[in-house]
Amino acid sequence: MKSDNKEFHLQFLHELSVGPVSLAHFNEALGAVAYYTHIYGIEAEYIGEFNLPSGKRNLVLFQRERGVPADEPLSFAFDVAPKRTLVIYIYPADRPFEASERSTMEMYATECMFYLARMRLNDERSFSNQQQTTGLSNASGYLQNVTDLIKKGISLKDYCAFYFNLKDFGEISRKYGCEKGDEVLWQYASYLRDVIENDEVLGHLGGDNFMALIKKTNKDRFIRIISDVTIMLDVNDKSEDIQISSTIGIWEIISEVSDPGDVISKPSIALNQARNVLHQNIAYASDSLINRINQQKNVLKDYEEALAKEEFAVFYQPKVDSRTKTLVGAEALVRWIHDDKTVGVFIPALEENGQTLALDLYVLRHVCRDIVKWMLMGYDPVPVSVNFSRKDLKDKRLAEKINQIIEESKLDKRYIEVELTETVDEAEHGILSGFIKDLYDKKIMTAIDDFGSGYSALATLREFQIHTLKIDRSFVNGDDFSWKDEIILKDIIHMARELGMEVLIEGVEREDQLFFVNNAGCYVIQGFYFDRPLPKIEFEERLQNKSYKK
Repeated sequence: MKSDNKEFHLQFLHELSVGPVSLAHFNEALGAVAYYTHIYGIEAEYIGEFNLPSGKRNLVLFQRERGVPADEPLSFAFDVAPKRTLVIYIYPADRPFEASERSTMEMYATECMFYLARMRLNDERSFSNQQQTTGLSNASGYLQNVTDLIKKGISLKDYCAFYFNLKDFGEISRKYGCEKGDEVLWQYASYLRDVIENDEVLGHLGGDNFMALIKKTNKDRFIRIISDVTIMLDVNDKSEDIQISSTIGIWEIISEVSDPGDVISKPSIALNQARNVLHQNIAYASDSLINRINQQKNVLKDYEEALAKEEFAVFYQPKVDSRTKTLVGAEALVRWIHDDKTVGVFIPALEENGQTLALDLYVLRHVCRDIVKWMLMGYDPVPVSVNFSRKDLKDKRLAEKINQIIEESKLDKRYIEVELTETVDEAEHGILSGFIKDLYDKKIMTAIDDFGSGYSALATLREFQIHTLKIDRSFVNGDDFSWKDEIILKDIIHMARELGMEVLIEGVEREDQLFFVNNAGCYVIQGFYFDRPLPKIEFEERLQNKSYKK
């Protein structure tokens, strides 16, 4: 029985909507307390410690004023010393955590554990360098061992840093019990200890997370080993073979290491990529991946301040009826302008971290405001489509929020169209269908974007009550067009029209592309052939003269 547990509660405000605390805030707070500040960035606005009525010690990040968590916390246990376990709890703020979010939360908890281990608190919470369950070095001991190699004059350029997670280990513990699970971990660690060389380093972060510093000459061998390990476990007087495989993050060190913490943080980035993005067994921490993560970090760090300062500018890409050469609509696009410079790619970082909703609602408000202004100026506006990410659908009040923004602007709803991308995920499909119906009931038009990309389902046409079908640019972006392309395109257009939908095709840039889509029966065009995305002032000029006749 383990005793003397030290429990740290992360009062984490898990909000995906606009508010004083969000996932980006948590990243910032974590950057201030974690040892690996170069991953998470700037100092936090508030960090403190206090005691709950239960007397448990707490590390509090952005304690929220509303106080009561939305659901039970996630908990992550790390054996940090003999008979001592650090348990980190992460509470949800406004909704329960989804199963897919656990791995991300585990990464945050691990980073906080790194911090606590690195600081080696001087009171009763002090950590030893050994992990209790396996006898391997914990994070602090592992970093010390790496530092010792450097002090001996050994170049880490000859090594690869590994961070690996045992697949489905929780199932082993649930099936055989925690005591047998610990026995499996002990045997696993003993096996790895026997296969590495004296000047290689092995560590155990706790749970099913391990680290290793392995010579490059032994890299492939070590990958094969941790990809398939067999452990003999005695259960009810019988021996059972337990197969253990891993998801692996690897950083191939190519220059001298100034910060020993990199041997954990960089392969951990690769592991997260392998597990949560690529869904593969192995990923490498390339310079491009690390740069991308750092860019995402910078995006998240500056995002909410940029929203508050209204640094996001709405551009309008015209939609043109190619028969009359007349402006008939537009799509609202967003650009981030910071210090008179356009910020590069930022939407993927926001989507990956569930931060798109605030921006999408921001764009909708600005579009409504612009259209009302144009009407007061005497212009004849056109309907504008506003994009919403599928990640936004996690907010069950999304349709209500969209409706409220439009109604508060006093704008006729016929001028706004909500644009979404179709999905092939069955669960998402059902949520998307319900959301579109909610908008339909509120008399708000919807459009499905990129239809025909990936694996489109005809169920989209049958089930969704949409106003506009936007056909993906992939039908026209080739150098030539086959008879198969034409047949498929004609059939899609015919079915959509029979179902009462408007049809638009995007990405038209050349005369032959325009001829091809017109011949297939689609006449409303979006693409550089007629116009590029325009800043608001230039689009106002387009409203004064809607003709594209040459």
